[in-house]
Amino acid sequence: MSCYIIAAAAVLAAVYFAVRSFRIKRSLKNASVELRKITQRLEENRVLKQETADRDLEEFFVEINHTLSEIRREKNEFSRREQEFKRQIENISHDLRTPLTSILGYLKLMDMENVPEEERENLDTVRRKAEALSRLIGQFYDYSRVTSGDYQPELEEMDLCRLLRETVLDSWKEIEEKPFEFAFHIPERPVMMRGNENCSERIIRNLLQNAVRYAEHCLEISLKEENGSVILVFENDVSDFTQGDVEQLFRRFYVKDPSRNSQGTGLGLTIARTLAEKTGGSMRAELVGEDRLRFTVEWESADAVH
Repeated sequence: MSCYIIAAAAVLAAVYFAVRSFRIKRSLKNASVELRKITQRLEENRVLKQETADRDLEEFFVEINHTLSEIRREKNEFSRREQEFKRQIENISHDLRTPLTSILGYLKLMDMENVPEEERENLDTVRRKAEALSRLIGQFYDYSRVTSGDYQPELEEMDLCRLLRETVLDSWKEIEEKPFEFAFHIPERPVMMRGNENCSERIIRNLLQNAVRYAEHCLEISLKEENGSVILVFENDVSDFTQGDVEQLFRRFYVKDPSRNSQGTGLGLTIARTLAEKTGGSMRAELVGEDRLRFTVEWESADAVH
């Protein structure tokens, strides 16, 4: 008789632990699904709500909610510091631009007067340095402006082919001064897209400045339409470049070789990609072979939008 009692007790215990195990697994599965939804929309301040009779599991869920709360707090604090940092950059840039504009104006006036030749050379050096400083300050100001959450450029139909041709011609002196081969492949007809001319021009200029700075033997620019997309490609040769460098290119303040880039802020590519995304496009960088760097900017063509 005692054997039957022991066997019955064992069966009941097995059933109890099986049911308990099933409930715990079901609770964990449901919690996993809910937690995935919460982390996808962390800003909604949702908490994990799972009813369970298991005290240890209940405490585990409480700790998860505490961790979520800490993550949100850190995220909000990071966002606050980031916005404050951008405001400080914008304010400092604005404060520096005003007197620098006056300095450049005075230098221009001085240049118009009768200045001895030896002093004129010094004046030209000062002016070039002041213009370089003005460009640097401009990049800081642009970064704070375009990365602001409320910056949304107006979109309209535009001819990227015309804009690309005009921007390259406007920068032709910089290209000519470099000892590399330059190839330019664009259609003879308009290439229409929905975008913003000011943003697109800045993207082109920043990519061009980057290419002119780093290219050693060749620079190739091309524009084409493919599968409903407008694709702009900048490709140039590079030296001592790795996949790790490519992964860092769009990180703000990243400069591949500071010793060669005393006038670079490391913001040009960050600004360019942000503007591409703000106008409905995308930008990516890739290493082609071992010594060619390619930037690809892609937007929907006007026909695809319609």
